[in-house]
Amino acid sequence: MNEETQEFIIIGENGQEQTCRVVFTFDAEEKSYVLFSLIDEKGHEIPGDISAMTFDYDDNSGEMINLQPVETDAEWEMINEVVLTLLDEFQEEPQLITVTNEDGTDQVCEVIHTFASEQFGKSYVLYVAVSDEPMEERDIFAAQYVPGPDGTIEDLLPIETDAEWEFVEDILNDL
Repeated sequence: MNEETQEFIIIGENGQEQTCRVVFTFDAEEKSYVLFSLIDEKGHEIPGDISAMTFDYDDNSGEMINLQPVETDAEWEMINEVVLTLLDEFQEEPQLITVTNEDGTDQVCEVIHTFASEQFGKSYVLYVAVSDEPMEERDIFAAQYVPGPDGTIEDLLPIETDAEWEFVEDILNDL
């Protein structure tokens, strides 16, 4: 692992090397876990693509060794609980965007998730209208977007193909 940038390399299912960036590590149930994001060829994190593995600490160097896949559904459930707890504790103010409706009126919306697709070479956003309704009762909308230099959403564009819609729906179903 590169200690300065907190990056390491794993071998993917296709046999190719994949650079990963440490999001955070934690210990639970006598194991150590690392949550990490995948890094594209340009050195940028692939938004929305976070995974986890178990590891051991090398007592001499302090580095992560023996990276192994998470083995059980119970471990994944525990990891999800840890992530959700951390997100609740450190949740930032919601990212708001203004969307112009078909009738030309502006609607303030809250971004609930952004992600990118290497297959389509595009970035996507899932959002809901700001309201007092509980989140689970609001309609979720999707669009592709043009990211600004700081990762903000500069412009919304329609999703163009059925294949893209299937990809977006798969991401939504995984949330």
